[in-house]
Amino acid sequence: MKKTFFRTIVLSAALLVGAGNVSAQKGYEVPPLDEKLAELANEVVELQISDPDKANKSFVKLLRKIRNDKEELLSVGQFFLDKNNYAGANQCAKRVYELAPDYIPGLMFSGEVCMLRKDYGGAGQRFDEVLLLDSTNIPALKRNAFVYKNVNPHVAVEMLQRIKRLEPDNFEADKELGDIAYNMSEYKNAVQAYSSYYEKEDKNKLDIRSCENYLMSLYSIQDIKKVASVVADLEPLAPKNLMIRRMKFFSSVDNARASINFEADMAKAEENMKYIADKEYNDSLYLYLDYAYAAELKKELGDVPAAIGYYEQALKVDSTKLQGYTELAKLYRRDKRFDDAISTYGKFVKLAGDKVKLSDLLGYGQMYMYASQQDSLPMDQKMKYIEGGDAVFQQVLKEEPTAYQAMLFRARINIIDGSNPEDKPTELYKEALKMMEGRENTEAARFEACRYLAFRGIKLDLLDEARQYTNIMLELNPDNGQTKTFDSYLKSVGK
Repeated sequence: MKKTFFRTIVLSAALLVGAGNVSAQKGYEVPPLDEKLAELANEVVELQISDPDKANKSFVKLLRKIRNDKEELLSVGQFFLDKNNYAGANQCAKRVYELAPDYIPGLMFSGEVCMLRKDYGGAGQRFDEVLLLDSTNIPALKRNAFVYKNVNPHVAVEMLQRIKRLEPDNFEADKELGDIAYNMSEYKNAVQAYSSYYEKEDKNKLDIRSCENYLMSLYSIQDIKKVASVVADLEPLAPKNLMIRRMKFFSSVDNARASINFEADMAKAEENMKYIADKEYNDSLYLYLDYAYAAELKKELGDVPAAIGYYEQALKVDSTKLQGYTELAKLYRRDKRFDDAISTYGKFVKLAGDKVKLSDLLGYGQMYMYASQQDSLPMDQKMKYIEGGDAVFQQVLKEEPTAYQAMLFRARINIIDGSNPEDKPTELYKEALKMMEGRENTEAARFEACRYLAFRGIKLDLLDEARQYTNIMLELNPDNGQTKTFDSYLKSVGK
């Protein structure tokens, strides 16, 4: 063995210190370490940094004594492993494998040495060898599941399912199955596995990280009632845990929306929002959804400016959340900030790109329409809004020529003076009616078009035309006040 052996591994050994004693999870018996062997092994560990040459000599002497005894190799190797001394443990592992390749404790130990080095491929190979010798070896199945959990989750699931067949009440395997399903975004499977773990484990020993995943999985499948129940159990165990508080807030908002005690439950939700409102955590820890839920809560409470502020913060956190732009645009419109509404919705349309739907474009055009209907709006600004919205609706018709809704919106936005009939809306409403011929569920749209055209006929004394459209109104909605007014007037003049 080279004199420089220990000198070359000092740095790597130092880096591994503090990684944790991976053998704490070992599932194999280690023979007691002989006192004299322990003295030599301890001397190696103590001298490895201060005097590598002397440490090397002690190790060579030690290895000569044990090289032909698999149990002593395991005992000494485990001593080094427990001290996070990879070099010594690895030499023992190699020798015990050469000496007894079918010695299951030696194979398990070799796997743990690979784990210390983060050589998961080598570890998996050793645990696989154990399972070839004993397919029911639970410790090997567990360690293999751990090894493959993040590199080949399907193999890990197979191992865990084998454990469950051998030990149906093994709830630790359920936790691992839940973790894997969560990482693969299989939330229904995650909930099923985590539920078994959660019900069987002592509540004071629960793995909080897995419980966070459980909550998020429940939230993903919208089991809000269960979210609230689990939060109530976990909150005393980790009162400052951000994820638990987040899920408490989200579930309380969703619960309040559907509650018959709306005001009282909304007040509870607002109380649960304090971790956001009071900035109890570092800014970097807040998610888009934290602010989006806060915005939705404020919107439900009628505080539109506050809702706007929270949606603005949400989009600063994650500008890729397209729904946030549409919700913010709607809030701007409610707050009569029409230019902001238009620009924000326009940003949404641009970011959506090829994925933008025709209904999205209709919503974009409506933002221009609402802006054009402001009271006391200068005509030049009004026409600017009208032209912008009309261009959007024409884009819809270009992409979908049968979209009568877009033609209907074109007619609406082009009404400049609602007290007098105008040529362009007339033309567009007539075109919309043609597009709706023979189509179902168009009653409201047809009524709107006929109402404008009947009004125009009466106003311009085109009474036959007025009667034509009024008759359609009578078919569609005979009890409507305008229908009755138009009909009475036309009858009074003999039409």
